[in-house]
Amino acid sequence: MNLPLSAKPTAMAVALMGLFVPVSASGARPADDHPVIELAALAEEGLNSRFVITKDLPLYVDRRAGRVLDVLAARQTLTVLAMDRFGLKVRGRGKNGLLTGWVGQKKAFPGSDKQLATMRAFYERQLRIEKLVAEKRPALGMNLAELRRILGKPTNHMVGADEEGRTEFLTWIIKQAVDLNEVLSLGTDAEVLKMEVEVGRVEVELAKGLAKAINLNVDKGATDIPTVVPPVPEPFGPAPRGNIVGK
Repeated sequence: MNLPLSAKPTAMAVALMGLFVPVSASGARPADDHPVIELAALAEEGLNSRFVITKDLPLYVDRRAGRVLDVLAARQTLTVLAMDRFGLKVRGRGKNGLLTGWVGQKKAFPGSDKQLATMRAFYERQLRIEKLVAEKRPALGMNLAELRRILGKPTNHMVGADEEGRTEFLTWIIKQAVDLNEVLSLGTDAEVLKMEVEVGRVEVELAKGLAKAINLNVDKGATDIPTVVPPVPEPFGPAPRGNIVGK
């Protein structure tokens, strides 16, 4: 399999990749220098989006920490709905019932530099993923859910094993509708001359759930393949036990 690492796909490759209808999921909104990443879709895929607060925590109306909406009491589990570089959009229980607002990451995890660094690494990786999804560019280091957001459902999916464990081989066949009536200038409308033809394919090998090899056969040649770091586990700490607030 080809393992090109890189920078930028050709214009024709981008056009061919556009034949796919990507599965939309969480998205980054570049409203400013610190885009917001929505986490609902990632939570459905298994991301731990909950954590327990150890101290009372002010809940702000928006992420710019302006007006305080309420104060969330300590020892409750919050659900993270979205995040930016410095804040978390959460759902929790305040004095006035179940509420949604923004909390500061440093206040949510006081004295936990390691936890803050983990969240920063998660945020930076997810920004990179969102950019590649928008560009429809599969990358080495992506998991299957991320690849499906770009390529859709694979045409073929085979599972095997080697000395390192489970391996998966996936193929996406890119097709394009062609009307030979127009191509051949026959002046007819015969259905038999309308068909879908293969114009490219993407082949991916997964090891331990991540893409280790990608062969992007479009535009009659190889297209450069970017690389991303592996997913960051437990961005919000170990999954909490007990009652879940605002599920």
